[in-house]
Amino acid sequence: MMKESFNSCFIFLLIIISLSCKKEIVTPIDLGYHYFPSNIGHWIIYDVDSTYYNDFNNTVANYHYKIKEIITATYQDLQNRPTQRIERYKSTDTTSWNIEEVWASNLTATTAEKVEENNRFIKLSFPPTEGKTWNGDAYNTLGEMDYEYTNINKSYTVNDVTFDSTVTVVQENDTNNLVYTKYMIEVYAKNVGMIFKQIDTLQKLTQPYSFTRGVNCIYRIIS
Repeated sequence: MMKESFNSCFIFLLIIISLSCKKEIVTPIDLGYHYFPSNIGHWIIYDVDSTYYNDFNNTVANYHYKIKEIITATYQDLQNRPTQRIERYKSTDTTSWNIEEVWASNLTATTAEKVEENNRFIKLSFPPTEGKTWNGDAYNTLGEMDYEYTNINKSYTVNDVTFDSTVTVVQENDTNNLVYTKYMIEVYAKNVGMIFKQIDTLQKLTQPYSFTRGVNCIYRIIS
């Protein structure tokens, strides 16, 4: 009887030791890097609609064109960081593309940065969380601008195509002012990048004439 009792205790002890020695499975934290692809060859094409309001001659001009962005190379910047070369092409028809600009981007452990027209912007701050804010203009001289996350990991539809996992960055939202409207947002989709962008910078002139000046511009991904 003592031998059976000893064996039972020994087996029980082995089970306890075995369970205690098992490695705990840790689920990796999703930091959100997939919202900002940085691989060579990655490309996106946008439909762009823009409206320019000219208060000098009280005219309104509408433009429609396509923009293609493609990551063509990676190099080390002055801080020895991997940097993506982004070539931007413009087309006003469906057959010809003309290179317009060369931009750059950096994906770091905490930020996604993009250099547009020689100004560096912090597009994303990792990890994305609802209501999180940061100074998107911290690395340029345009003045402080608090960006904010909304709609984390929510679906978003552009041109009848629904992207399952997206984040929205509100860069500026001042729409209740009687003198001007400033509204800027960008939407990023998982493994795709930016899929939608809207810029409204409109000023209402009431004296001496009732004119509006500024621009409205919308980017929508099409391919």
